[in-house]
Order: sequence, then C-alpha cells, then structure tokens
Amino acid sequence: MTSEAAVPPIEVPCPQCAVPVEPESLRCPSCREDLAALVRLRYAGRIDYNEALAAVRAGDDPSALVLLRRALAAEPGLLPARELLAAVEARLGV
Repeated sequence: MTSEAAVPPIEVPCPQCAVPVEPESLRCPSCREDLAALVRLRYAGRIDYNEALAAVRAGDDPSALVLLRRALAAEPGLLPARELLAAVEARLGV
C-alpha cells in the first residue's frame, strides 16, 4: 500500500541560537528554549499522515482523505502520504 522507503528526519534548528535539535527532543540542548510548538508545526504533515493511517485502518476513508491532503499541503515530498492518498482516492472514486 505504501512505500517502504525511509522518510528522512526533519531538521529543526533552534530559532534562538540556531543549534540543531534532535528530532525526539522538545528543548534546545544549548539554550533550553521550549521548542514543542515549533516541532509540532514542522512535523504536522507526518502527524496528519499517521492519523490518516489510523483512519484507513478504522475504515474511515473520507477522514483519511482530508488528513492526507492536509499532510501533503504541509509536506509535499512525503511519498508514503502521496501513495496512500492515491489508494484512498481510488477507493472513494475521486
């Protein structure tokens, strides 16, 4: 259904000191700035993609369609979302 290719991590530099932040961290390792909101914004496409996967598993293709379109608007190069969107659109006939 979706590509097995690994999706590269998103780089999130601290807006205060420009130090790169580890993907799983929500604080800058240098200045300790809280980056939770920034990380959420940067990962919005992937979060929507994961929610779309859950919707597909639950049989809710209309919700998955909305989530996948939103995921691709946030991150156009997210290949697994593009592939899943094509499958969902085919099932829905859109």
